[in-house]
Amino acid sequence: MQRLTISLDDDIATAFDALIERQGYKNRSEAFRDLLRERLARETIGQGEGQCVAVVSYAYDHHKRQISSRMVERQHDHTSLVISTMHVHVSHDNCVESVVMKGPVGQVLDLARETVAQTGVEHGQINVIPCGEQHDHDHDPGHEHHH
Repeated sequence: MQRLTISLDDDIATAFDALIERQGYKNRSEAFRDLLRERLARETIGQGEGQCVAVVSYAYDHHKRQISSRMVERQHDHTSLVISTMHVHVSHDNCVESVVMKGPVGQVLDLARETVAQTGVEHGQINVIPCGEQHDHDHDPGHEHHH
C-alpha cells in the first residue's frame, strides 16, 4: 500500500468531511479510496473496455404494447449477456424488472440502453460495474484461487 498526501482548499475539505460523516466512513482514506475506485470504474466503462456486470431496472405497465413478451424475447435473444431476471408486480397494472447482465462493456451497454429505450418502459436505470477479465471455467475439486 502506498501513502499519498494531498492538499485541499478548506471548503472542499469541509465538504469531504461532511460526506465522510453522512456516508459512515471511519476515515478519510476509506472514503478517498472509494471515490478513486468509482472514478476509475467510470473511466473504464466510458472507454467501453473490459468486462462488466450491469443491473438494468425498469418499470412498465404490463397491459400496454405487449411489452412483457417483447422483454422476455429480448432476454432470450441475448442469453450470452443476460444471467438473471427478477420480475416484481408493483400493482395490478405496473411491474418492475431488474435484469443482471454480464459480458463485454460495449455489448452490455448496448443491450442495457436498448432495453430502457423500449416503447412502454416508463422509467429505467442502468448500473454498471467493471469486473476485470472474464474467467469462466471449471476446476477440479480442491483447486482454489481467488478473483
